[in-house]
Amino acid sequence: MKILLVSERDELKGHIRRNFMPRGAEIIQYYNPIKAMDNLDEVEPDVVLFSALDFPRHWKPFLIFLRDSRAREQCVFVILTGDEFDHEEADKAQALQVNGIVHERLQDQRELARLKELVNRYRDIGDARTERRLVPTEIDRVGFVFTHPAKLELICGGIEDLSAAGVSFAPTDRRKTMDLQVGSRIDVCSLRVGNNIVAFPASVVRNERSLSLAFGELTDGQRSLIRSYVDGHAERELHRLASEAPNALEEI
Repeated sequence: MKILLVSERDELKGHIRRNFMPRGAEIIQYYNPIKAMDNLDEVEPDVVLFSALDFPRHWKPFLIFLRDSRAREQCVFVILTGDEFDHEEADKAQALQVNGIVHERLQDQRELARLKELVNRYRDIGDARTERRLVPTEIDRVGFVFTHPAKLELICGGIEDLSAAGVSFAPTDRRKTMDLQVGSRIDVCSLRVGNNIVAFPASVVRNERSLSLAFGELTDGQRSLIRSYVDGHAERELHRLASEAPNALEEI
């Protein structure tokens, strides 16, 4: 997989190299967006990561030029933004068929996970995990509770990450789950994904700072439902950014 990075700064390349090169990606950086456009046919990137912070006036013509020959499914285009990227710009990006928008603060594990999810949605990045994971943000309607198998208490808390294979869960009261041993079966679990609530058993695979549970007995329908919601995070984020300024689309 070839990743074309358009940025003036080397620190972005460092973050991307550490997280994508071990998975077999080749990273090519251009410090000039015009030269990057000129060499698109030569480079033939699978993914373009474009810093809108470095080049706020260039990402739109670059994306228009790219989409003239390569569809969203053929070449992934992700805008790396700073804090100043507003909803008006996000609306334009959606109209121009961007694949996603991620804050360039890639030392933040949440932003890094979002970037990996975006790229992995269209290209296999060789992640050893068998299922894509969602690190929830405010746009995701997810929740998880279960009944303690011995005490029969309802255990509430927050989801740290979720996939169709399991969940990393931070209990509100850590003391209530400290006695759960690895391998323990939890018969009564309830997971909300969007407007759906599904119930199933799970098993403990790790109990440290947070509790990791494996979903080993999902029905095909339940697993498909979770996968679909996890895969839809990038689209939800893009639609949220655009919908906050529904009338702000200007002619480019």
